[in-house]
This record gives sequence, C-alpha cells and structure tokens, in this order.
Amino acid sequence: MRRAGTVILLLAAASASAQAPADSPATLRLGEVVVTGSNDAVGRNLLPYTVSTIGSRQLEATGNTQLLGAVSGMVPSLFVSERNIFGFGISNGGSGGIKIRGVGGSPTNAVLMMVDGQPQFAGIYSHHVADFYQTEYVDHVEVLRGPASVLYGSNAMGGVINVITRHADAHGVRTVVTSQYGSYNTWLSSATNTVRFGRFSSLVSASYDRTDGVRDNFDFRQTTAYAKVGYEFSNRWSAKADYSFMQFIGNDPVYPTLSDPASTDIYHQDVIRGEASVTAVNNYGATNGAVRVYYSYGNHFVRDPRRFHSVDDRLGVIAYQNFRPWRGAAATVGFDFDRYTGKIPLSGGNAHRPGSLATMERKAITEYSPYVTLSQNLWSDRIVLNAGLRMANSDMFDTQWIPQAGLVVHPAEGWNVKASLAKGYRNPSFRELYLYRMANPDLGPENMMNYEVSVGRQFSRYLGFDITAYYSKGSDMIQTVDMRNVNTGRFINKGIELSARSHPVDRVQIWATYSYLHTSLHDLTAAPRNQYYLGVSWDVFKGFHADAELKGVGGLYVADDVRHQDYATLNLRLTYRIIPQLQVFANLDNITDTDYVINRGYDMPGFTAMGGFKLTL
Repeated sequence: MRRAGTVILLLAAASASAQAPADSPATLRLGEVVVTGSNDAVGRNLLPYTVSTIGSRQLEATGNTQLLGAVSGMVPSLFVSERNIFGFGISNGGSGGIKIRGVGGSPTNAVLMMVDGQPQFAGIYSHHVADFYQTEYVDHVEVLRGPASVLYGSNAMGGVINVITRHADAHGVRTVVTSQYGSYNTWLSSATNTVRFGRFSSLVSASYDRTDGVRDNFDFRQTTAYAKVGYEFSNRWSAKADYSFMQFIGNDPVYPTLSDPASTDIYHQDVIRGEASVTAVNNYGATNGAVRVYYSYGNHFVRDPRRFHSVDDRLGVIAYQNFRPWRGAAATVGFDFDRYTGKIPLSGGNAHRPGSLATMERKAITEYSPYVTLSQNLWSDRIVLNAGLRMANSDMFDTQWIPQAGLVVHPAEGWNVKASLAKGYRNPSFRELYLYRMANPDLGPENMMNYEVSVGRQFSRYLGFDITAYYSKGSDMIQTVDMRNVNTGRFINKGIELSARSHPVDRVQIWATYSYLHTSLHDLTAAPRNQYYLGVSWDVFKGFHADAELKGVGGLYVADDVRHQDYATLNLRLTYRIIPQLQVFANLDNITDTDYVINRGYDMPGFTAMGGFKLTL
C-alpha cells in the first residue's frame, strides 16, 4: 500500500493499470486496497470518500448471476429495483434503477456505473443497462457513496459503482464453466477463460441465461460476452483493449395492464448493447497516467403493439497524469471528453416526422471537462488533506465549477475519521430535453451538495466497524410542472450508515450493514427508509461450504395504491467440492416465501431453488 501522499489522485479510469486485491469473502475491510477514486491501488482509509468493496467470493456466495442484484443491499444505502426471477427488464423505466442515499433511479440516472473505470450508460435516457453486468468475470466491486462529480463528471451525483474485472495473474490457461437449472424453468450458464504468457494476458467470458419468468408470457433470454487483452511493452508502458456485448430478449405482459387491467397486450423487447475501449498506460515511478478511448452503442426495440425503436452511441476520451509536486503531496491533472448521440425513428408505431415529441431526430451532446486534484500529508501521515476542482463544459449547458474537499485523520492506531464536502451535478438527458409533451430544450443541470462525516475502527483482524452520517441538499432538480419539465425541484436527504464485520473463528465470517434515510420527498420510489443486511460464511467441513444472507427493507414507497413495503428475504447457498476441479451447489432464495413488490404490478418471486455445477480446467 502506498504512503498517504500518493493517494486521492483521480479517476478510476486508471483501474486499467491498477492491480486488483485478492479474492476476499468479506466486504468493507478497513485495511482493504481499493482503486475507486484513485489512479493507484490505495488503502481505503486514506480516501476522503465513503467506499465499500465487495470481493468475488462474496459475489459468488449470493448465487446471483446478475451483478446489480447481487450487490443490492450489501452496501449501506444502495438499493436496486428489480423484477422477474432474474434480470431487470430495460424498457419502461421501472427496473434496474440504482439509488444511493435516495439519489438516482430510472429512466434517468444519477449513479454512475463503470467497468474498469469506463463510464457506462445509454445515451437516450442517460441511464445504465442493468442486465449488462454479469458476476462471472468480476474480481471485485467498489461502491463510492455520495457525489463524485469532481472525479467522474455528470451522472455521478449520487455515487459510483465501479466493476473491476478479473486479471490473469498466474502463468498458463484457466477455464471455468458454470451451469445451473431450477425454478420457473430457469437455466443459467457461463464459461470464462483467462490466459497469461509472459507479457500477454487475456480474459474471455460468455453467458446464456433464460427463464419462463414468474407469470405466463414473461419469457426472458439473454446472451452476454466480454473480452479483454493486455500487453506489457516494458516496465513503463502497457496497453489493453476490451469489448463487451449483450443481447436481451424478453416479454412483458404486465406493463400494458398498469393502465388497462383488461389488456392482453404483451411487450416484446429486443435490446442490443456493446462497449469497446483501447487504453495506453505509462508508469515512470514519480509520474504515471493513462489515456483511454472508448465507444458504446445501443439498438433498442419494443415490438407489438408499442413498436418503439431507439439508437444511441457514445465516443469518449479519458486522460490523466499523476505526479508529486513536492514532498508529501500528490496531484492529478486530467481531461474527459464525451460526445453522445441518439435518435428515435419510431415510437408507438409512428415514424419520425418534423416537430414530433414522441420521436426524435438524431441529436448530439458534447461534454469536455478538465479537472485537478491535490492531496497533502501532514503530521507524519496522520492527517491527509484533499481538494479537487472540475470545470464542466458542454455545448448545451453553461460552464459549471464543481468543487470537493476532504480530510482524513488517524487519531490512534486502528482509528480513522473522515469529513468531506462535495458538489454533484447531472446534465439533462435527451428524454428530458426533447421527448414527449414534457420536453424542454432550455433545461439546465441538476445540482447537489453533500456533507458527511465517518468514523471507523478496526479492533483486530476479528472485528471492525464504521459509521457515516450525511446531509445532502439538491437544487434545480428536473420535475414536471403543468406538463413541462422545469428546474424547480428540491430535496434534502439525510441519514446514517453502519457496517460491521467479524471473523470470530477461522471457519466463520460475518458482516452486517444498516442504513436509515430521511427524505423531504413524500413519494420517492426505490428508496427505503430502513435497509439492513446480514451475511454469514461458514466452512462447515472440508469441501463443504454454506453461505446465508438476510436482506430486509422497511418503509419502501412503491406507488400511491400500494402499501409501503416492509419485508425480509432469507437466502442460502450450499457448495460441495467433489474434487479440486469440480464443485456442485444449490441456491435457495427467499426461503420464507415472502410476498413483496418493488415495482408496481410486478410481484417478486417467492421461494426459488437452483442447482448446478462449477468446473475448473
């Protein structure tokens, strides 16, 4: 772990070069190495931000192939709306919405998804695609709670989820094949291959998932693929390239009935999305940095009777350089460029015509932002000061100055105290600017100020905890008034977050989280007042392992005609290793068969059972 003077540098785009931590069954370890918010792998205690980390073993213990479904609830204040037995569904803005501390959601989004530091979201609605992210090729996930706009720009107003993919460290070839089958005629399968020879490394992963769903005509099929290659030219220069692809095909018989209970219509969704990037990394010791060029595209269809079609693409550049201007100091200068475009040639069965608010001709928005961060160590590294500033520019919106400042204090061995203030912002989406009767091309960015304090204590390797209190105030929020989008919305969110972890004996690990949210908004969906999580990992005996998790929420608002949801689900995963290369497992979800709803009209699955195997070659 680097000295404090080398921390708080910038942008997780540099995770392309950072070494990921080893698999860990526990989360939120105070001494854990992370890369979110920094171009180098640094200690979580040295960051002024509130960062949570979830390792690959803990992701696997959930038995969930969908990444966002796996992490929902594990991290305090993180909530992901879901529907169906797996997957989220892409259309209609009703699922896959991420909120942190009550900020975010769908169809627009204020929580930024990233894969190895590359921003991920669809250009039309400015939101991520929930079904895009699979657990199979993930090394760990880092969640930054609170505004991170200085480091990541627009869409990071509520926080950041950074997915760090696996890295082939060991020489040779390794292949993992997983398949499982169970409730609702659900079949999930995947294969992942890693290769390392000398300076060359690669990872290729593919999956195919299908299910009949929780009700008739709720079929779901999904194919995903991810590949990355890397080459180290020397000790100072390396490069990598990656590509990901997803096709989602599903039926939705529920959505038409929300407005017409007698409707027998079925929405047929066919969505294709792809991402690609090329990165060059330099490391000269006292200075290091990277340049990444990335491109994404999407082709979305909703067929009979709605007949909707949208196309979007995005071209971006991320560049940064870290250096040490004087003793005990570390700085980063960087520049981000984004140009995203999109069009809707067909909506409701009607082709685009000039002046239509249901369709959209091709539009483009260009954003470009320089930024700088600076950190300084004081008093033998017991105090770390951090500040950052971004100049957010756009061809659509006025220039904004986005500040952030933080303080980390280590008053005694095992203790850390953090305080920070940060501004977040989100630019309007194409939908808000140009689509439907509410459209307003004169909209400006949303803004939020966040203030927080956290205290952490690691008593020993057997016990640690941290507690965070925050206060967030939003202004210029986009809301619909008299059938028109305007920047008049305001909110105040405040709350407390707790996390604890324990390793009482060699064979048992326990971790727990709790969060409380108070919001000034009375009808805020996907933002439970209380949220808690308890996970237990137990090596029962040689070869046999059990993982259990309890997820619960209280005071979840769904809709005016749906009572507030208070529920808890208990999940269990049992794994037995027959030989070193082969293990079999069973996943039992919602063992208590709890009835609950997250999205109006979409009843969540009751008790489900899946069984399968994992083969390593």
